[in-house]
Amino acid sequence: MQMTPVKFPYGISNFEKLADQNFVFVDKTKYIEILENEENYSIFLRPRRMGKSLFVSILEYYYDLLEKDKFEKLFSKYYIGQNPTPGANSFRVLKFDFSGIDTQSNEDTFKYFLSKIRSTLIDFIERYDLLNEYVLGIISTSGSPGEMMNIFFMSLKTWKEQTRDEIPTYLLIDEYDHFTNEILIRDLGEFKTSVSENGYIRKFYETIKIATQQGLIDRFFITGVSPVTMDGLTSGFNIGTHLTSDKEFHNLMGFSEKEVSDLLNLVLVNKSRAEEIMFDLKSWYNGYRFNLRYPDTVYNSDMVLYFLDKFKSEQEYPEQMLDPNIMPDYGKIKKLFQGANLNENLTVLDEILKNGKISTELIFQFSFEKSFDRIAFVNLLYYLGNLTLGGTDKYGLPLFVIPNYVIKELFWQYYANLLQEKAGLMDEAYEVRKVMYDTADGNIGPLLMLVQKLLEALSNRDFIKFDEKYIKMAIQAYAFQAKYYYVRSEREVGNEGYIDLELLRHPDTSAEPHEYIFEIKYLKQTDENQLQQTMDAARGQVIYYLENDPILKSHQKLKAIALVAVKDKLYWEEVAVPG
Repeated sequence: MQMTPVKFPYGISNFEKLADQNFVFVDKTKYIEILENEENYSIFLRPRRMGKSLFVSILEYYYDLLEKDKFEKLFSKYYIGQNPTPGANSFRVLKFDFSGIDTQSNEDTFKYFLSKIRSTLIDFIERYDLLNEYVLGIISTSGSPGEMMNIFFMSLKTWKEQTRDEIPTYLLIDEYDHFTNEILIRDLGEFKTSVSENGYIRKFYETIKIATQQGLIDRFFITGVSPVTMDGLTSGFNIGTHLTSDKEFHNLMGFSEKEVSDLLNLVLVNKSRAEEIMFDLKSWYNGYRFNLRYPDTVYNSDMVLYFLDKFKSEQEYPEQMLDPNIMPDYGKIKKLFQGANLNENLTVLDEILKNGKISTELIFQFSFEKSFDRIAFVNLLYYLGNLTLGGTDKYGLPLFVIPNYVIKELFWQYYANLLQEKAGLMDEAYEVRKVMYDTADGNIGPLLMLVQKLLEALSNRDFIKFDEKYIKMAIQAYAFQAKYYYVRSEREVGNEGYIDLELLRHPDTSAEPHEYIFEIKYLKQTDENQLQQTMDAARGQVIYYLENDPILKSHQKLKAIALVAVKDKLYWEEVAVPG
């Protein structure tokens, strides 16, 4: 198949490169106009891989006075190029990027943070031909972030007074909390020390606050993931307007449904596939909401671009629907749950996976005067993008839900490992893979026997409370380990119920595994005499699904299982699927 000339900017965060090389661009430049008219000091938070760095790069090229000659080339095709604001190319831009800081130890973090500040200040001074060699020398040898920033701003103030310079400065900080979140996950005590009254991170931001008061910084735009670091600074930095939950800026980052549809249409050869592909993209990459009153959710832009970049040439799904660059987040989820209040955090995980949602207050500021409790933990998962807003409960509290299948996979991978660890079965990874191969070949027995083995190992411990949902969760925990299955639960069929569990062919696999639906019932050990009656009910429910669901009728290698658990013992029957 001939390669399409469409170029998607997957992984590209430099706006000049994007514009010069004619990459497809979803135009978000109208927000520059809104920001300039409404906000001088802005803080905007979004989960990773939602386009923060690219937007910061757009601001850099738009406002930098040294980039004025490139304005027409870079912006003429976009909203802001056709509707320029008074501030266009009229600032000196001081840009910090705090990604890539080594946080292996407190000493490493301090050293790399200091190095980032030093190199940024030196580049700014040399780029705009400011100050003198003496000031450069002091900055080059300064031993603390706060001291270095103080010297820079005092020198800049003196220089501006002497030269009567009136050119304003626009401060950009990208990934402001990238490294502090790593510290938080690793060591809460170290984090508190770093942002406390005498902490070196706080001292850095105090100098920025003073610089705004002195007129040395006229505007700033700061991006990151979580408000935890900013809240930890408290009075050290309280001048920014948080736009994170502002309805007007909801779609500043990420893609809308129409934007994704338009991008797909650029490369889709067989237009009749559009609905099917959009359904899959919505399941995998959509679901993020940051304001309860905003009607629509947004897609993770990086994940969509990853998919389209792989899809465009062969018109086939990528080998992995999950962007490999997301995989390190699995380790972060693990560290999060193992952090402060481990047992409480595990109850949060349990509730999320069992019910698909969890309700608690939505907080915009974290307090370090009290312990890192359940409310704080759920909100941290929200800001990191592992949960999102899904409405409200009957009491009006926000409901937090897993946004999409990508994040669900990460949660279940952790849960499966946790179950294995609690049951003392960590050495049986090979057995898990083997039974999933058996399952794909049409033999469900080994998987259910492995689940029973797991349940028996957990039955005398307090980790699991046996009921139907926990049996289903144990099966799911293993099924998510098989990359050729798409795991779905509680899909409504007709007016008489929900399919407990479906193991369907994964859209990114070339394999043709047997697929499964399960109807799962649970009995207490004292009710074991009702086993046959309960099995009959489960079988009847499965037959109803097979007869009334047109989706199931289209699956050629489907197996239907009626399953009854009596405490930690499993009994099952395979129900004949109509030919």
